[in-house]
Amino acid sequence: MKSAKGNVKNVYAVRLEAGEDVIEGIKKVCEQYGIKHGVIVSGIGSLSKVSFFDPAPFPERPYGYSYGDPIVMEGGIELISLSGVICEDDNTNVSLHIHGAFADGEGKSFAGHLTDGNHVLITVEIVIEEFENIFMARRLDKESGIMLFSPIQI
Repeated sequence: MKSAKGNVKNVYAVRLEAGEDVIEGIKKVCEQYGIKHGVIVSGIGSLSKVSFFDPAPFPERPYGYSYGDPIVMEGGIELISLSGVICEDDNTNVSLHIHGAFADGEGKSFAGHLTDGNHVLITVEIVIEEFENIFMARRLDKESGIMLFSPIQI
């Protein structure tokens, strides 16, 4: 296990507008305010397009699973929940790991790891907490070959 203890430094309320890309919008907010260590506490709204991954069997990979092709849905999609971590990569850039839960027009629910291509339909409302005294990192795990969360106490 890896863990670190810190404090909430700031809270940011964000509203993304129609047509904006969710991941790009969050990155812009992080760059605007210098957020490199934090968490996405809440996210709700509507999407015209959603693109996400779910684990799929890959027997040749460590743990036997990985991500395959993204699942893409278009049309009115309800964003039920958005959460994730905001980390700093080895080059001091913002690195996001975001998951979401969605519902289509018939109320069928879906969820997964967001990838590029999630476009706001009407609005997406997000709350971000920025941390201090924790270095939120994602590092390449040599055993699995995957970028994994690695909080560091500072």
